Amino acid sequence: MKKRIEALLYSMLILVAAISILNVFLIQDRAAEINKASEEAKELLKPAKLEVTKILVSKCEDCFDIEAALESIKKQNVDLTKEKTLLLDESEAEELIRNFNIQKIPVIIISGEVDKTQQLKSFFDNIGEFSDEADVIYTSVNPPYYDVPSAKVVGRVSIISLVDSSCNECTSLSQFIAALEQAGVAVTDEKTYEYFSKEGIELINKFNISRIPAILISNEINHYGNIKEQVQQLTDEKQGFYALHATLPPYRDLEQGKVVGLAKLVFLTDSSCTGCYNVKINEQILARLGVFVNENAAYDISSKEGKALISKYKVEKAPIILLSPEASSYPVFLQAWQSVGSTEEDGWYVMRKPENLGAYKDLKTNEVVEVVQ
Repeated sequence: MKKRIEALLYSMLILVAAISILNVFLIQDRAAEINKASEEAKELLKPAKLEVTKILVSKCEDCFDIEAALESIKKQNVDLTKEKTLLLDESEAEELIRNFNIQKIPVIIISGEVDKTQQLKSFFDNIGEFSDEADVIYTSVNPPYYDVPSAKVVGRVSIISLVDSSCNECTSLSQFIAALEQAGVAVTDEKTYEYFSKEGIELINKFNISRIPAILISNEINHYGNIKEQVQQLTDEKQGFYALHATLPPYRDLEQGKVVGLAKLVFLTDSSCTGCYNVKINEQILARLGVFVNENAAYDISSKEGKALISKYKVEKAPIILLSPEASSYPVFLQAWQSVGSTEEDGWYVMRKPENLGAYKDLKTNEVVEVVQ
């Protein structure tokens, strides 16, 4: 029995020793893996070593600011170990343009540890393209820039405005031009002509312009992606320009030979009805519908003018508004008016349902009608 116990203890000691030795190997192997992972993590945290080559266009002050693009690269976890600048007409630059099939100048060619981390690779994916040589070509170049296939600077937009300075009320297209510039369009040449001037008449005939104000935008706008699509949705290109004119009144209609959209607003009131709704609120409603009121007048139902309007248009309720035929130039107003009033034979618009806005007086019964809003 004693020998058996000693043998068992001896076997257990051997087993414990073997397990201990195995644990030592496992711990050492795990420690090696941890050290390796730690070293890899430290390496990833180090800035990626990059070299950049810039190719610039001489005497192109308004070309895309490639220096700002380079600053965005420097803000990443990178170390620029070398930075070279070449001009377009240098032989080394021409060779790089051929080798990398570069289409736009200025440009940046980035080489080195461009894909050191997934974050850095994603950044370069967003701003450029990876070449077969594991370099990155900066492609997010906005106009103006030198277009290699056409061998010229593109994206310099010219705008010609045709105006009627005598029409102070006419819609202005200056905000449209300002919006283009705010969107990054380089408007490098801008001219303005009166519609009746020699130049204005020539342009009107050349581009079949029927409304003033109008603008002509050169087809250099085609180099501005989304903006090009928006302009092409409005009009077609003709002889190198896109012709746009005012779409909302007031504007000068050249076919009619007059300014359209200058509406006259008449308030037909009842001074004795203190509980009636405030008819002046219609001014705010018309403004929201886009109607430009050039002139207004107010007549009480007891006045000579008021009685004449009541008789002429068979008015049965007050207070109401009447609008001159010029309001027909406003499509949104016409659609809304169908549920509010009538259109008379002489073109005037007469409100028939003041109850849509509040209390009114029934002129037949001379009673105030309260309305539950």
